[in-house]
Amino acid sequence: MEAERLPRGRAVGVDLWSTTDQSGNAEQVTRQNAALEGVAERVELHTADMRQLPFDDGTFDVVVSSLAIHNVPGAGERARALREAGRVLKKGGKLVIADIRHARVYARELEACGLKITECRSLGVRFWYAFGPWAATRLVAAIKL
Repeated sequence: MEAERLPRGRAVGVDLWSTTDQSGNAEQVTRQNAALEGVAERVELHTADMRQLPFDDGTFDVVVSSLAIHNVPGAGERARALREAGRVLKKGGKLVIADIRHARVYARELEACGLKITECRSLGVRFWYAFGPWAATRLVAAIKL
């Protein structure tokens, strides 16, 4: 979906391609989905850990994480993933995280990394994960100063 919204450039995805948490989480499935949506030529995929991204500082205009960071075990390691997201973001770039846990902690960590929080809110009932408010998805958005 993000690749469809791009006026130019490429959508770059990073994953470890683990099927433990999600059914069908595989690089080939993601490539097939991109082809079905007509955006395969604008999608680039990497096998990598979000705590050690294989990109230079300030590479991206936008960084998006959806329902991923909470899977990283330990608060320190989640903070490391957030620092990496901030590191690869260009100055003036936007970071958007949607996750079911730790949103306020993410916001504090991002502020400590020099990002300005622009939103921290619930995404509402349509984004309840596992069909209940105990796993409500929250949004954290920030700009790199």
